[in-house]
Amino acid sequence: MHRAFSILGGVKTLTWMNSRGRLLLVILIISTLLILAYFIRAVLIPFFIAFVIAYLLHPAVYWLEHKGLSRSLSILGIFSLFFGILAALIAFAMPKIIEEMLHFSEQVPSYIQEVDILLARIQENMMRAGFPPGLQQVWGETLTEIEESLLRTVRNILDGIFDLLAHSLEIILIPVMSFYFLRDWDNIGQTLHRITPRKIRGDVQYLASETDRVLKAVIRGHLLIALIVGTLTAIGMWAIGMKYSLMIGVIAGVADLIPYFGPIIGTIPVVILGLLHSPQTALWAVLIMFIIQQIESNLISPKILGDSVGLHPLIIIFALLAGGHLFGLIGLLLAIPLAAVLKVIGRYILLKVLV
Repeated sequence: MHRAFSILGGVKTLTWMNSRGRLLLVILIISTLLILAYFIRAVLIPFFIAFVIAYLLHPAVYWLEHKGLSRSLSILGIFSLFFGILAALIAFAMPKIIEEMLHFSEQVPSYIQEVDILLARIQENMMRAGFPPGLQQVWGETLTEIEESLLRTVRNILDGIFDLLAHSLEIILIPVMSFYFLRDWDNIGQTLHRITPRKIRGDVQYLASETDRVLKAVIRGHLLIALIVGTLTAIGMWAIGMKYSLMIGVIAGVADLIPYFGPIIGTIPVVILGLLHSPQTALWAVLIMFIIQQIESNLISPKILGDSVGLHPLIIIFALLAGGHLFGLIGLLLAIPLAAVLKVIGRYILLKVLV
């Protein structure tokens, strides 16, 4: 009897050792893949973009497939609509946006002269009002830094556009990769399900489902809202005769992806460009931006997002500050999706530990 218990104890120890060995092997493989991904990150970017496009289009493909179309025909139909709209936007809007940016970059020196004249008047008024010289100097240096930052931002955007055109082969491959992601979507999911250890399959499946639910709101919802805000902004700026209306609309749409800080970031260039035109134009522009933000916060966002993300405002602000500090603009854009996913995982682990 004692020997039998010894044998069972040995088998149990061996099983535990095997489990620990498998865990260490999984950690080693994941670590190796992460290190490899870091060194080939430039190559992985098109794959990541292709996967995001496939993730965004998958519900529409799934809907068409359940209406009786084959998977390939469903994908081709959605691709024709999606990339047709995208091609139309690029063909009609992109040249205009690039033209506005080029014209704006050419006009920046004259704008800076106008701003310098305005600054001189402000500093003269500050001297008359009795402001300390140190405060006047800080004010002047701050506005000079804003001017330089604005010019540098425009140049970086133009360089990014031309750099994007230089990688045209990768851009062409993105739809091809998206097609294969969509075609094999179910097979990829089944493969991941099979290679997941049975003991944690239920946990992984639940986390995947909750993560998908949150990302649908964060990615699809925010992209749709940003598109609406950018379009309304461009139309509003065009209606009051403001220059660079398309460029302003793009900036406002991208900025709207950043909670809380986005509306401020999107309004700053509107105010600057409006003041360069006339104070009345600036006031009209700010009023339009205010109305658009009220429409978004009170009508559009509740309808599209609801409370599906469920992040506390303090967590959102912390995530934005951390993401912006670590990775700049990309960090600001990815901070909320990552925070939402981490919340799902952390909440589930916490409940498992407590229960």
